[in-house]
Amino acid sequence: MRVLIFGCNRLSSSLVAGLAAEGNQITVLSGERDCLEIVASHPGVRVVLTAEPMMQDYLQEGGIDHADVFLAMSSDDHQNLLVAQIAKQIFNVPKVVCHLASPQLQVMYAALGLDVVGYSLGLLQDVRRAIEQ
Repeated sequence: MRVLIFGCNRLSSSLVAGLAAEGNQITVLSGERDCLEIVASHPGVRVVLTAEPMMQDYLQEGGIDHADVFLAMSSDDHQNLLVAQIAKQIFNVPKVVCHLASPQLQVMYAALGLDVVGYSLGLLQDVRRAIEQ
């Protein structure tokens, strides 16, 4: 499975470790150089350092045209919503999961058909379940 992840933090690092161990091809897009260096140590993981807000170019560099799954996992709800909608509506990625901290945004965007996960004790399991559905 080809997985494109937007955002590099503790959540996405944990997801990368598990997904890479299963043999998936993973690309992580982020401006967090230190985090990218850590996730790049996993086999099958490619990283793209983002520096400017030309997101569509970075998404294409990350291989969104061939992605089976797109995960918007940054710490910024609004960025996650933007890139998740781009992945779903413009690039027609088959499975798009968006992490949102705001309960109001979770309810609103879930009602619009976006697969949304929020903070919970079982967040990693929630994301994995959303990918597998």
